[in-house]
Amino acid sequence: MSHDTLVLLAKTFGPIWMLGFLVIVAIRAYAPSRRAAHDRAARSVLQETVDD
Repeated sequence: MSHDTLVLLAKTFGPIWMLGFLVIVAIRAYAPSRRAAHDRAARSVLQETVDD
């Protein structure tokens, strides 16, 4: 394979692969079934304060 062929393949399939990956990530991020996991992760970074 020549360099030009590899560049053409990379420029053609690279954006298609990245778009597919973006769609999968968006679907997983906004899926209603993942709401509980996202809420749990959001609360996990907050420290509970204990008053003495």
